[in-house]
Amino acid sequence: MRRIVRGERVKLPRVHRVTKPGGAVHKYHRRTRAPLPSDIPEDHPDFIAAWTAEEARKPVPKSPHAEGTIGAGCVAYLASASFAGLGTSYRAVIRRHVEAIRLAGGQGRMADLRPRHIEANIETLLPSVAQARMKAWRKLGAFWRVQGWVTADPAGSVRSQRLPATPGHPEWQPEDVERFRAHWPAGSPQRLAFELLQWTGARASDAVRLGPGMVRANGLMVFRQSKTGVEAMVPWTHAPADLEWQRQHLVTSLAQTTKGLVFIRTASGKPRSIKAFSSWFSGAASAAGLGDLAAHGLRKYRMNQLAEFGAGVLMMQAWVGHTTLSEVERYTRRAQRAKAVLGTEQKQNPVNPDRRRRN
Repeated sequence: MRRIVRGERVKLPRVHRVTKPGGAVHKYHRRTRAPLPSDIPEDHPDFIAAWTAEEARKPVPKSPHAEGTIGAGCVAYLASASFAGLGTSYRAVIRRHVEAIRLAGGQGRMADLRPRHIEANIETLLPSVAQARMKAWRKLGAFWRVQGWVTADPAGSVRSQRLPATPGHPEWQPEDVERFRAHWPAGSPQRLAFELLQWTGARASDAVRLGPGMVRANGLMVFRQSKTGVEAMVPWTHAPADLEWQRQHLVTSLAQTTKGLVFIRTASGKPRSIKAFSSWFSGAASAAGLGDLAAHGLRKYRMNQLAEFGAGVLMMQAWVGHTTLSEVERYTRRAQRAKAVLGTEQKQNPVNPDRRRRN
């Protein structure tokens, strides 16, 4: 760039100038499409600073769709900071549905989009798929409104399909835990994965990433969850007294495992992928006679154990990384109801707590 002198009439490169009725000139950076200050000359330090910042940014990807179309809006959203800020696994889900929206109606114009069009798009989908598609529509609509491409969020008044009531992943019970441990001895990779899941309450997508490098000097394992981006904080080198016996199962398995960057590895020492791990662990549960149980059920088991042994709501929230208290309180209320029915005299025996049976 040539040297700029204050007061000189300068026209910087890659500045798109649009003259509006009345003579006002609006300026944009051609490559990033970002607005530039229009009320100061281009040799002003503030203008140069804004222009320099845009020069350093990556350009918006070229879109095969005409400007103002739904397809162009989808491409722009996928290149935005709003999309980049989503959790890794959630980002993959949203990308898949945004691409489906782009392919189905990319040539339509954003300004012409109405709620009935979105309703038609989700009508034929299964309820669970429709809910994910609606999340993508809402993120697109909110982004387009902020960019000024639509005057109102077209998805704002569209209701998601209600999912049929299901219990979700079955929760592991203490007798299931006993059965798995009896089948898979300490030192086996299946047992290590199990103990890691039952103690941390981590999702499978996070469990495969856990390693000794996440343990801090204060004795907490801290990791950011891939789904929500929220930090989870799990006691690692010590635990509350009533839960220490549960931590010791993990300690025993770790002591019989070779060290590595991550705890869960294949026979060749490589980290397991999320999809492969989920299938592999479900197979381990089936081999132990627990064919209806999966890794996510151990997250529920950990929450229930914390509630039953009197952990506070904030501890439970930090341990499993929940962003709201509603899910945590569901477990605490259930534990309180069970204690009320059993009576306070029937307290949990911490020496042999795994002898409970299913309700």
